[in-house]
Amino acid sequence: MSRPLANALPVDGAWAWVVLLGTFGNMALVVGTLKCFGVLLVELSHRYRAPASLLVSSQSLCGWLHLGLAPFANYLSTRFGHRRVVFAGGILAMVGLVSSSFVRHIEWFFVTYGLITGTGLGLILGPTMVFPGIYFNKKLRLALGLNAAGSGLGSFVLPNLMRLLLDTYGLSGCLLVMGGIMLHTCLFALLLRPPSFWRCSLHITKDSEDKTEIREEKEGLLSHQRGPDKANTGITHIPEMALPRTRSLPSLAAIRLTENVCSKSENNILFSIINSSSDLMLSSHTNRSESQKHNESSLKESLVNIAMLKNPVFILLSVGSFLGIFGHHLIFNFVPPLAEEFGFTDSQGALCVSIVGLADFFGRGGNGMIGNLCFREMRNLYIISVVLFSCFTVVITFMRTFVVFIFICGLLGLSTGGYIGAQLAMVAEELGRDNLSTAWGYIAFVSSFSILINPVISGAIRDYTGSWTNSFTMAAVCGFVSASILVSIPRIRRCMSKK
Repeated sequence: MSRPLANALPVDGAWAWVVLLGTFGNMALVVGTLKCFGVLLVELSHRYRAPASLLVSSQSLCGWLHLGLAPFANYLSTRFGHRRVVFAGGILAMVGLVSSSFVRHIEWFFVTYGLITGTGLGLILGPTMVFPGIYFNKKLRLALGLNAAGSGLGSFVLPNLMRLLLDTYGLSGCLLVMGGIMLHTCLFALLLRPPSFWRCSLHITKDSEDKTEIREEKEGLLSHQRGPDKANTGITHIPEMALPRTRSLPSLAAIRLTENVCSKSENNILFSIINSSSDLMLSSHTNRSESQKHNESSLKESLVNIAMLKNPVFILLSVGSFLGIFGHHLIFNFVPPLAEEFGFTDSQGALCVSIVGLADFFGRGGNGMIGNLCFREMRNLYIISVVLFSCFTVVITFMRTFVVFIFICGLLGLSTGGYIGAQLAMVAEELGRDNLSTAWGYIAFVSSFSILINPVISGAIRDYTGSWTNSFTMAAVCGFVSASILVSIPRIRRCMSKK
């Protein structure tokens, strides 16, 4: 008796929330560590005595890899499994951070932090962001919002922790401890139970049931032929009342004939059962071969999807996300230097990053609930959030009082968390839930270039003008342009439908 596979995978079930715990923890560690670079910037400048544009280039390389590797990481996940890819990424990120604590030249810091750590974070982040889509359906918006909220929690906790580690152990000790903390991503990876686990359990149950049914059918047929008093020797006994008293030769011949008939019947039954099992095994092998070919073709399609790359809606989403992420990462990277420029202390600058991270946490976590209650399309929530973010980015450049400055930082965190948290759900709604992994991989790859060029451009503007305020103004302009692009998606859809 077969059961459908959908009943095996606990979609929206208990284990789905355990999976969400694992992805939440990985998001907190990966994104939180990446956004703590602003706290390290001052210490790095003291160690390497390099300009800001050169120092932030290592961060831009790490940030580019952590998003740019998303298509490749998702492809590896379909080939080897999400758990293995995330686990390997955790090991690689730990090695990069630990190695960074020992280097004394900026060139090697590019290799250890920018290249090795960035590659490890990229292998973790891509599968982590899309994996809840496998275990959630009706609660997908909420799950993706809570998953994204992990980065907000990490952005709140890790800057203060990093500031404490810097004050206690120095730069080398801080990076060494952060490497050990990053190793916890391997622990969270163990919670990402693959769907094949539930398929395997279902197949074992089905095989056991099939074997039991075949064994019962065999025993029933044999007992029907043998009778209730058949001995283990295979000789058929006829009841005593049915045997004649005289041991005549015809009677013995009849008995032998009966035994031969029963023996042939048993052999025929066993032969038919063996043939049935062979047919089942051959059919299973054929199905596995066809399934393997289908999986190989699916893997190729998951890496390169020409139809999606030509989709105008996908192009608009990619450009809008590129500009939105451009402004988002500037806030976390350069709020501490802006606070230092305004005359605040290093501890106050780290506190500002923590406030932005805490507000970002609530913005991401609340966007799923707000989207379900108040918005029919997550795209509208994204647009409103990115417009508010741009406005607050302009306002913060005029704030010279610490209390007001930190209040605007909180508003910045809420707004940026709102549109970053709504991003995955928006992509799933606009391009389809089944295409989420591939679509997000491409969008993340495009958006990664914003992280690559953002620190370099922002640092160059600061070196040229002598102030970080112009860099923040540039981030606000990018946010307004992103909202304008996404507003045009319904009109593009209408034009596509007319064609």
